[in-house]
Amino acid sequence: MERNGGDMPVEGRASAERPVPPLQITKIENKTLQLHWHKHPAGQWCLLDDVDLNVLGSRYGVFVIWRNGGAAKMSAVLYVGHGSLKSELTECRRSPLFTAPRLRVTWADVEDARHLDGVATYLYQQLRPIWGEIVSATHPLPVNLPLTA
Repeated sequence: MERNGGDMPVEGRASAERPVPPLQITKIENKTLQLHWHKHPAGQWCLLDDVDLNVLGSRYGVFVIWRNGGAAKMSAVLYVGHGSLKSELTECRRSPLFTAPRLRVTWADVEDARHLDGVATYLYQQLRPIWGEIVSATHPLPVNLPLTA
């Protein structure tokens, strides 16, 4: 997600020539993890209702759901989740909290399950979603934010 002036996420713009990186996690610097945030192959952020959850299989990771702003509404991060991506996103789709049209979603695989809670805690602290639970007993593990993807 990019930011427009303030701290509001907006849909990113990407070149059609830029390849989509594989979804993985890479350790960089001092305990900072570099996540590869998923986008639609055309370079746009995915719509929550349009994601084929079957492609997620049994992968584990973190995800962010947000509402893009516009002339009448401000953008807002609604939820930061973690765990089985397919299972968690399925639950979100069933929830009455996520029935607004055109909600955006991105996710990143976290290959080492020991990092899931720390990554989710960091994302929660940085993005300040409207809904969700913070894993307060876990030390935050810094990662790149989807805003920089």
